[in-house]
Amino acid sequence: MAQINAPALRDDALRVELVAEGLQMPTSMRFLDENNLIVLQKNGEVRLVSNGTLVEKPVLKVDVENVAEQGMLGIAVAPGEPDEVYLYFTEDASGILRNRVYKFDYDPGQQALFNGTLILDLPGEPGPFHNGGKVVIGPDDRLYTVIGDTNAGGGMLDNDAAGRAPDDKSVIYRVDRQTGEGVYDNPFYGSENERLHRYFAYGIRNSFGLDFDPVTGRLWMTENGEDEYDEVNLVEPGLNSGWHRLMGPMARSNATESDLVLFEGAHYSDPEFSWFDSIGVTDIEFIETGRLGGKYENNIFVGDINSGNIYFFELNGQRDGLVLHDGLSDLVGDSPGEISAAAFATGFGGITDIETGPDGNIYVLSFLDGKIYRITAS
Repeated sequence: MAQINAPALRDDALRVELVAEGLQMPTSMRFLDENNLIVLQKNGEVRLVSNGTLVEKPVLKVDVENVAEQGMLGIAVAPGEPDEVYLYFTEDASGILRNRVYKFDYDPGQQALFNGTLILDLPGEPGPFHNGGKVVIGPDDRLYTVIGDTNAGGGMLDNDAAGRAPDDKSVIYRVDRQTGEGVYDNPFYGSENERLHRYFAYGIRNSFGLDFDPVTGRLWMTENGEDEYDEVNLVEPGLNSGWHRLMGPMARSNATESDLVLFEGAHYSDPEFSWFDSIGVTDIEFIETGRLGGKYENNIFVGDINSGNIYFFELNGQRDGLVLHDGLSDLVGDSPGEISAAAFATGFGGITDIETGPDGNIYVLSFLDGKIYRITAS
């Protein structure tokens, strides 16, 4: 009997394969090498898939807060150094919830992570939503991570001019990956407020996706709206993404730039694409391979949690926007038909991560199915 809502692709030159199953609410994954893949589970277990087999014993088990969007959330592996692994998770710090990034050493012989060192100590309250959690290491060797507003409105970082002073929420961080300190060429490094020294962008409601354009080195992000306007954003240094004053294009709101809190060095720009009805947008992945066909190389796949769809977007010649046709030329998917037009694949059971493997294939992590799929040429 055929699987109901089995993954399906709209490109007959490609096929979907099952790589591994048996995971519990997986949130993020990264390759250590061609044969080994680390997968995070929301409950605090860090699992290893080795040669296509899910290893029974976790490589690490951490006590995490696991309500709603809290838990074991993000992972990065240092380029060329697979023994250096960064994890983002929510934990109870003496009765206070914190979102933290730790650096771990990986022992391939023991198949274990050990020697955790705290790199970033970020807010977790009031919670339990909007913790962000994706972690990436940029082409500049800096550590980037994103945290949402943790359900705490009323701050300057989410554009309330009379609100709380910057308090490390609604932010993309760019820091030295060994120390967690801000770096000299960050957009707000010259500010008298030292908290701003680590910020790369702010005004972010929540995000489950960060990735770098392999051609330009620019950072791109997905951002989650409430009921409307999930976004795909090009994140230039100093971006104020607009939350709480707006989501989606400014022209579709009642806001103007004068309504935003713009620190020295900050700027606002509209998203490169928005979904009018929230789809639960999650990961964004640049396809750094020609294995699937030339049209995909160096372009974007984006996943969603609600339907388990993958959307494909081609970058323009300047690589600062997307090539959108017909009803999408206004940069907003307003209807189911317009949304469907951008869908590359369906039926993945709620996507939390998309990664290009060392073999040049695309790997998709399904939160609801507890499976890893591979997209490859037929």
